[in-house]
Amino acid sequence: MSVEKRDERMLELNAKGLANEEIQPILAKEFPALIVTARTIADRLWRMGAKAFSEGSSDQEQQEERNASQQLVEHMLDKTAEFIRDHKPMPPVPDKIRAVRIEDMGFNTLQEAVALFSDLHYYSRIDRRASNGLAEYNIDIARERFTRWRNGILRFTQIHQLVLEVKTLNILALGDDLEGHGEMFGSQALQMSESINFQILGFVEDAVDIILSFLERYEHINIVKVPGNHGRITARAKSAYTPDNFETLAWEMIAERIRSTTGGEWETPNGNRHLEGGLVDFHIIKGAIGFIEIMGWLCALRHGQSIKGLNATYTGAIDNKLRLNSVIGEQINYYFKAHLHEAQSAEHEIRGETIQNGCFVGPSLLSIEMSRAASNIPSQEFFLFHPAYGRTHLNRIYLATVDEVRHLEVIGRDSK
Repeated sequence: MSVEKRDERMLELNAKGLANEEIQPILAKEFPALIVTARTIADRLWRMGAKAFSEGSSDQEQQEERNASQQLVEHMLDKTAEFIRDHKPMPPVPDKIRAVRIEDMGFNTLQEAVALFSDLHYYSRIDRRASNGLAEYNIDIARERFTRWRNGILRFTQIHQLVLEVKTLNILALGDDLEGHGEMFGSQALQMSESINFQILGFVEDAVDIILSFLERYEHINIVKVPGNHGRITARAKSAYTPDNFETLAWEMIAERIRSTTGGEWETPNGNRHLEGGLVDFHIIKGAIGFIEIMGWLCALRHGQSIKGLNATYTGAIDNKLRLNSVIGEQINYYFKAHLHEAQSAEHEIRGETIQNGCFVGPSLLSIEMSRAASNIPSQEFFLFHPAYGRTHLNRIYLATVDEVRHLEVIGRDSK
């Protein structure tokens, strides 16, 4: 049954003088799949140009109803026409956005690149046999991912520099570059392949090579380093003194090695170590928190081992950032942290954002055995800073694939 046939039947019954209330049961019987009410019949008849009327209504009442309906329709049409007439069109697409030639696109604002670097845990050893294939990490995997991080930065830089002016790379080193001295927790010595001395030597050698490779794309590199908890000298966290940190020593060695190639002079104001004046500047922070202004945006950076997840009440990163605003007496625009091995971010204030970096490790014995089991693809954050818009061109550098991370054994499935 079609709507057209029902409407034809409706007009036929109306022409015979039947009221809407009389037409309704007839249509309901003949067209059970297209049931309509008396009010709907009146509306349909009016739309089809017929004169609908209800039981008990006089011709004068019907005419008054039609006149009122007609006036309402005319009023709505007038208001619609007025709205359309007064509505302003959207602004045209700017010529520089419509342009097809790069030189006509207007990309003439100098920007700076920012690479977060954290939780490398060089020389950590996670035996996949101890996790049923859910976690694996060793120095070979670490060096491979360190290389992918380098290549990812250079690759994204290639893309950005095709159309943008990007001359400076800021590396914000947020800690846990090394696995540690082997006494941080009971089984740590079983989960590392070298002592802390050789961890430092190997990391310094590889980091120098990678940092110098960035000069192939950047005119200047600016590195800010804050200490991580895995670099602490004491066994117990409660006994740790932040400035005494193996990572701080490693980065001073890296800076001194690079200085012989790129130049610069050391200064030590406020207890921090600064190497400036060459192609690569180093700012080695002895305390837990460092501050840097990039393109006019105030950034705070720390490892964050004493801070819980982003949204934890009182102890989370968002709450901690808001409190730091009051401590320093101004708003921190970007708060960078690490430690939890999970890439996350949150905006909780106007022009204020908290960014938590990922890691190189991926799943670990800790992450899969704890009550809130978690794992993710190893990654590091990379983006640009614009003087007017802040953090733009957000890129996440993934350091492994799913197949590389998971080696799960399911009995009865893999043995066949």
